[in-house]
This record gives sequence, structure tokens and C-alpha cells, in this order.
Amino acid sequence: MDRQPIDRDWEPIDRDGVRGLRIGGWELTTHHGSILSHAAVEAHAARLGFTPPEMIFGDGFLRARHQSGAELSLAALDALQMVRTGVDAARAVQVSVADGWSDARRTHGMATVNPFDWTYSTLYRGSGSLAFAPCDQGIDYALLRQREEILFYDEGVLFEDDLGDNGCAQLAFRVRVMPSGFFVLMRFFLRVDGVLFRIYDTRLHHCFGSTRVVREFSRRQAPFDDVKRQLPRSGPDDEDLSLLNNIQFVDGVIGDPEIDCEVAVLEPR
Repeated sequence: MDRQPIDRDWEPIDRDGVRGLRIGGWELTTHHGSILSHAAVEAHAARLGFTPPEMIFGDGFLRARHQSGAELSLAALDALQMVRTGVDAARAVQVSVADGWSDARRTHGMATVNPFDWTYSTLYRGSGSLAFAPCDQGIDYALLRQREEILFYDEGVLFEDDLGDNGCAQLAFRVRVMPSGFFVLMRFFLRVDGVLFRIYDTRLHHCFGSTRVVREFSRRQAPFDDVKRQLPRSGPDDEDLSLLNNIQFVDGVIGDPEIDCEVAVLEPR
């Protein structure tokens, strides 16, 4: 049997900047750290082998810890470890000033770091001990659309960079916990002006009382001009370019994703 008795009791957590709750055998918590100091950025640049984004909330996290010991977390530095390095990665997305700007970013302090994907695109799906395997059945969105009390909600940015005024790269998360379960969205959003938009989404869903945690990872990408053509217009020269900075707008027009579905099975209590 996949389902176990559901424990509807829950206990809030609010200590030392960590917020969340305990419910259904889980402890779900978030923390919003400050932007890393210059010294910390220098240290991480040496470890990563490339210049990190301008804004890293290195102490920020989302963590889901099960009573069995299984755990999954979202953290900026773990995500940055999956940014590709090398000449091919550095040239994967080209803009007219990219070579000069990315070369400048390679010189960090007194050290020169390796070429890297200057868009900070990362295929990161989370860290921790939950073992996911491919599956055919994805998240039950009909269940998630049911009206339900929100016991806990939070959102936060893990890292962000303006790509030398060439666009925006951002990794952020949202979490909501209901009496029936929890849902997490982590989104990598990329805008390279005049070139492309890219969205990588990781979604996690668990129903309390189930032994399954379902994860979906999706990829979407579209040329910049294709998204720009979707801007609403009241006249031939009247378009609201600010919408190109609106992640929700881009999310609605960028097209259909490629989706990988995975499941992790929890150990019984």
C-alpha cells in the first residue's frame, strides 16, 4: 500500500530566521540570507572556478526533511556547481558584447578563472538524500487546483545577475504547504536581450500519507523576438516592453516544455 494514515496536526517553526512547519512526518523550512560578502564571493569563485553571479543569497535555502532521514534542499551554491565551464559553454549563447564582457568577468580579483557559461544556466534539481528515478506519472495538478487552506507559504531568490546589462539570470523558489501535502517550484529564468528566453522549472509534490515524492523537471526556450511578438499592442508602435522583464508574462507565452518525471519512495515509518 502506498498510502499511510494522515496526521493533520502541525507545528509552526520560527527561530533564528528559519521559518516553516512540522506536519505529516516532515519538517519544511526556509531561510532568507543576506547577499554574500565580497570575501565570501572570492572564496566561492575559487571553489567554483568561475566568477559567481552579482547577487548570491548563499545562506538562503529551502529544506524538506522527512522523519525517515530523507532530505531535499534548494541552495544557491549547489545550483552554481552545475553551471557548465569550458570554451564551448562560454560560447553557447552569443551577444555582440558577450566575449569582451565574459572575458572581463573571468578576471576576478587577482586571479583569472576558467571560461564558463556566462548565463549561469543550471540543470540543478535539488540536493539531498532523496533518490529519484524516472517514472511515467507526473504531478496531479487537478489535486493541486482544489481550494485548500495554505498553512505555510514562502518564496525567495537564490541568485541573480544582470549579465553585464545584457539581460537577467535568476534562480528562485516558492513553497506552499496545505493540509493535504506540499508543493515546491524552483525556477531558473534567463533573458538575454535580443537573443533568447529560457526557463528551467523543477516542481515537487508530496501528499501527506503517501510514500511518494514526485518531481518534474521542464525545459523551455524561445528566441527573443518570438516572445517580443507576443506583447499586447494598442497600435503599430505601441508595445509594453516592460513585460519582457515580467517572468509571469514570459512564462505564459514561451511555449510547451520538455518534461522529465521522477519519483522518490520514502522509507516506511
